Amino acid sequence: MTQARYPTTPLKIGVTILTLVMLLAMLLVPDPVVVAFLCFSSLITAMIHFNVFESSADKNPLNRIDLAIQVVYLVASVAKAFIIGGQA
Repeated sequence: MTQARYPTTPLKIGVTILTLVMLLAMLLVPDPVVVAFLCFSSLITAMIHFNVFESSADKNPLNRIDLAIQVVYLVASVAKAFIIGGQA
């Protein structure tokens, strides 16, 4: 089996930066409405990841880093939305 390694493009770097910024915003913002918006946005950024990166079998480190950030963002945003929603 051959190892696929697709090139890094500015769009791939942009998706990773966007996800990091939104993850940090979700962790720092206490407003429930903004957290709900960012929770929904985590699903959209996960979809964008699979549209921008050609394959999940790609050995490019940016692909693996971005996928890990996407999973952390998704799980953390859903958890924070439940925690903040349970306090209201």
